Amino acid sequence: MQNLNARSWRALLHLSGLLFALLLAPPALADEYDDLRARWLAQLTGGPGLDTSDPDIAARLLVINDTAQGYWSTLRKDAGRPALWDDLYPWVDSGDTITAHYNRLKSMALAYATPGTALYGNAALAADIVGGLDWLYANKYNLSTPVASNLTWWNAEIGSPIALDDIMVLMYGQLSATQRANWIAVIDRFVPDPSLREGNAAAVETGANLLDKVLVVALRGVLGKSSAKIAQARDEMAPAFPYVTGGDGFYADGSLVQHSRVAYVGSYGAILLSDATALFYLLNGSSWAFSDPNAANVYRWATETFQPFMYNGAQFDAVRGRALARHNSTDHTAGRGIVANFARLAKGAPADKAALLNGIAKGWMQRDTSFANYFDSVGLADIVNLKAIAADSGVVAAPEPVDTHMFAGMDRPLHRAAGFVFGLGLSSPRIQAFEYGNGENTRGWWTGLGMTYLYNADQTQYSDGYWPTVNSYRLPGTTTDGSSGTLVNFKYYPNTQTWVGGATVGANGAFGMQFDTVQVTGTALKGKKSWFTVGDRIVALGSNIATTDGRAVETIVDNRKLNAAGDNALTVNGSAKSSSVGWSESMAGVQWAHLAGNVAGSDIGYFFPGTASIDGLRESRSGYWSDINTLNYPLGNPQQTNRFLSLAFKHGTNPTAGSYAYVILPNRTAAQTAAYAAAPTVKVMENSADAHAILDTSGGVKVVGVNFWNDASKTVYDNGYRYVSSNRKAAVSFVEANGELEVGVADPTQLNTGSIQVEIFRVAGEALSVDPGVTVDQLTPTIKLTIAVNASAGKTFRARFKLAKLAYLTVAADAYVRSGSYANTNFGSTAVSEVKKEAAGYDRQTLLRFDLSSIVGTIVNAKVRLSPIYKGTASGIVHQAYLVPTDSWGETTVSWNNKPATSTLLASWTVPDLNAWTEFDATAAVQAAAGSDELVSFLIDSAANYGGEGWVQYPAREHTVTTKPTLAVTYY
Repeated sequence: MQNLNARSWRALLHLSGLLFALLLAPPALADEYDDLRARWLAQLTGGPGLDTSDPDIAARLLVINDTAQGYWSTLRKDAGRPALWDDLYPWVDSGDTITAHYNRLKSMALAYATPGTALYGNAALAADIVGGLDWLYANKYNLSTPVASNLTWWNAEIGSPIALDDIMVLMYGQLSATQRANWIAVIDRFVPDPSLREGNAAAVETGANLLDKVLVVALRGVLGKSSAKIAQARDEMAPAFPYVTGGDGFYADGSLVQHSRVAYVGSYGAILLSDATALFYLLNGSSWAFSDPNAANVYRWATETFQPFMYNGAQFDAVRGRALARHNSTDHTAGRGIVANFARLAKGAPADKAALLNGIAKGWMQRDTSFANYFDSVGLADIVNLKAIAADSGVVAAPEPVDTHMFAGMDRPLHRAAGFVFGLGLSSPRIQAFEYGNGENTRGWWTGLGMTYLYNADQTQYSDGYWPTVNSYRLPGTTTDGSSGTLVNFKYYPNTQTWVGGATVGANGAFGMQFDTVQVTGTALKGKKSWFTVGDRIVALGSNIATTDGRAVETIVDNRKLNAAGDNALTVNGSAKSSSVGWSESMAGVQWAHLAGNVAGSDIGYFFPGTASIDGLRESRSGYWSDINTLNYPLGNPQQTNRFLSLAFKHGTNPTAGSYAYVILPNRTAAQTAAYAAAPTVKVMENSADAHAILDTSGGVKVVGVNFWNDASKTVYDNGYRYVSSNRKAAVSFVEANGELEVGVADPTQLNTGSIQVEIFRVAGEALSVDPGVTVDQLTPTIKLTIAVNASAGKTFRARFKLAKLAYLTVAADAYVRSGSYANTNFGSTAVSEVKKEAAGYDRQTLLRFDLSSIVGTIVNAKVRLSPIYKGTASGIVHQAYLVPTDSWGETTVSWNNKPATSTLLASWTVPDLNAWTEFDATAAVQAAAGSDELVSFLIDSAANYGGEGWVQYPAREHTVTTKPTLAVTYY
């Protein structure tokens, strides 16, 4: 039966039918250990009742069979064999080679144990598998193997034992008790405690490595029927559940860090999630179920860490570390693994969480069009799970979420909008620029120095050989001198600048990174970079770009992979540029550009405030996976070729204060980009060494983003008017809409042990919500906040306010009165109102009345504004305002003799120059009047006798000038 082809094995299976299956069926389950083993067997083989008529399952069965057949046919069986396979000999690295041996035996065991393969139950195959296991135990992986040998720790403690566990589950009925005991003893030898590393007492396992070893021990406990070992595995998983504030693990903001300083949601995070779901599947519902309340955090990991970094089924390369350099692990293949894990996690989850997870998985499957067949290369159990979800009309496919978030724990901002996702790869002393290790990711230098990732309908933008062909020294978003450093295995490559982070409000964000390359590539390049996200607009600013190395520096606006012909249309200022590969041009006066996408819905527009000089390049680039990964390149390592188009600012050689500004407009047509450039909604308020600031006014909503770079008081202005200030390094974002203002403030350095004081030059009526840690110091005449940011880990503190409205009420009635012979004369119809104090008979006073009935709401501030149109030559004339308690005086009847009495002195002021404004506060009086007759009156008098030239006239309401007495009322 060893050489049956596909048609023959299907025929044989049909003829032998049920009898064949019954003969090979596992024995009846004797205890709970057998039940757990059966669970794991089902996970490996797809479980009982597998529908072999399903074409995807049949195709997978054929792959399993053919893979095993290939390994079996090349297996050495001679007594003196030095290895089980010639191509795995000599033992250059016995650790990797031993694991490779076990993995090949596992592939063979999978075919043997999976109903529906031609090799299912093949006795000869079983004998050779067991013989191979015996050979490895006798010669390579046994109780005598020294821990410090070149059997590397990962192979000894994870790679080989997990494969051996799986083989023992698959071959359980074909193994003697002695064999199982021997091999379990070897596992105990190398993994006595999942949390510790043998031979290295200082290494405490965390994250994916910990859970890998927990799974090893849990399965060993099942196979050896050891309650203590299963319990040990379950309990040793406990440190992985709680959120951390530093080092490896999950952070409350959704970040996941591994290797101490690497953003690793992908790769290690995917393994961690896979292990967690496997352990939940294996142990929950058994006597060893998880009772740790923190275990429920796994469901939060799914939606708060993994879901945000997926788009249309792809897992973002910005969080995959060195895995992006692996030919067999693209963003979509890695993403498909996450989808499968969501489906696994849903099984046995609480109903509400199961519905959520299944809906998310279904949405990703439906939208992922990057695979010719989504179920190709997926495990049998996962095919069953995913197809069940896809076919279940009760599972509602979840749409892509819209959100903006700063994952401060791993320096990853993310802006999710309708139709696209924009992400950033940043670095700091906390998170290194890239990880190189084991020959993987040899060109990762610039991936964490401001690379921008734009995911849209072009699902293969970062696949199909993107990484070995893109110019790794001109990555989109980066300000680069084209340098590279010296590769050292697992060296720490940090950006040494600490201002890295951002603040968010709703769908808007202010993100930034001060950077240098001194410990990354070893050059002197430095600068300040910001990205402000506002709906479907991303504003990028840069300043203080400098170097002293004699290198040319440029900022890459974009470097997009094109279609196979490389002829995507590029339009600049309305003119079509050459579509020929090899085109390059230095273009002056660029206001806007547009690049046609590879598929519908992937066009990108670019707007350059104030115009810019931009260099364009359309090129063909070739490379090999081995160029970026000397460990895991494809068999034969075929050359990869792609076409790219880049747009860049040239800062010259040795710039001292380079800068740039541009706006990315995803998914806009050329016409829409041109229309935006003609009427842009974004304004750059400042792009300096002190602050980067923008104002967007689209759709009647004001969005402001500011990055304050220094620990010094700084105010940002707009057209000469103060807008917002901060006294410390800070990221500030605020949105003004529908009469409300919401502000978000963060300490991007994560080093401030005190507070940040922010002032917004707007008037608020009340605070609607305030985060803990935020103190509202005042609401009027400006909003002042103090934010306690000590140990806040870069989080955004938010406060929301009801903004006050401002109404200018022109005087409703006015008149001046005069003493002496004019004591009975009314001056209510004159065009001016006079104020003077002199000899008897020459005194003048002015009465003002305002009608508040048009003000509907709560008054928070009121000021009377006056502007003189005539003033005598006397210097230092001071006027005073008194409250008039009664409002019944008549504009056409009041005189000196019948004028109303005054009460409270409200204010005194020096009369300003002609046509200049002065004002006095009348808030209390106006608030009182608003609660009664809605009328308020004042009397204006001179504070002293300034002689004949102490005469002042204010315009009356009958005057034609626009500077009549006004009551400015702030209310909400």
